[in-house]
Amino acid sequence: MGVLDLIAAGYLAKRAHNIANKPNVTVPDGIELLSLKAKGMNEYVIKYRKKGSSTWTQMTISRNTRSMSGGWEFHWG
Repeated sequence: MGVLDLIAAGYLAKRAHNIANKPNVTVPDGIELLSLKAKGMNEYVIKYRKKGSSTWTQMTISRNTRSMSGGWEFHWG
């Protein structure tokens, strides 16, 4: 069980690192950021909506993502 314990500990440590070190997100004008949550080892789920709207949309980004069309920017620490 020693190897499985090491693998599980590494996985949990990486998840904790991702939760503590979220990216700084620059959103385009007219967009409201609702949440930013770690998903797995290298991904984040962003929920957002247009200002004044009640419906939200989500997208998933990874640590390799730097920017997206429309004015989205991601700064990794």
